[in-house]
Amino acid sequence: MDAELRPATSTDAIAVAGLWTEAYVTRGVSGRSEPYSAADFERSLREGEVHVAENEGSVVGVVVLRGPSAPGRAVAGEGEAELSRLAVSIGHRGGGIGRALAELCRERARRAGWPAIALWSRPGQVEAHRLYESLGYRRLPERDTIDASGRPRVVFRLVLPRGPAAVPYPSIGRIRNSDRATGRG
Repeated sequence: MDAELRPATSTDAIAVAGLWTEAYVTRGVSGRSEPYSAADFERSLREGEVHVAENEGSVVGVVVLRGPSAPGRAVAGEGEAELSRLAVSIGHRGGGIGRALAELCRERARRAGWPAIALWSRPGQVEAHRLYESLGYRRLPERDTIDASGRPRVVFRLVLPRGPAAVPYPSIGRIRNSDRATGRG
């Protein structure tokens, strides 16, 4: 399947809220019991960059990247960006969409000159942990926290290399099944 990566717009609010609800409330391992709303999406859009993966006109993946000075970061340290709310629809998992969205965030953060990206996950989200580790993220148990609901957060961090400017956003845009077959997705 093909998917196009692009910046999210306000017209994606309902679809993105649905993906987050599917991933973190309905079928996911999360601390949240209430469905996500368009207001949650709009807040993320104000606080950071929201990127989506679209397949045949439908939003099938989403991620939020908050810069080092952005509000809404939960575990990022000084100077670190934070990746959050990475979700891929159940029917599109395993095709490289989550990996492509996370790689897009890495490239955007690297281009911005940020030294690292932090993220948090729930202990039971082991598939996500494997993805993060395969992308070079390392567990930082000393930074694990307990959220306001009393549930644990496990923290990961990716140190970004310094060097020439990274690939600009548009060239990362498409992923295909052939990318997965060759180990690129």
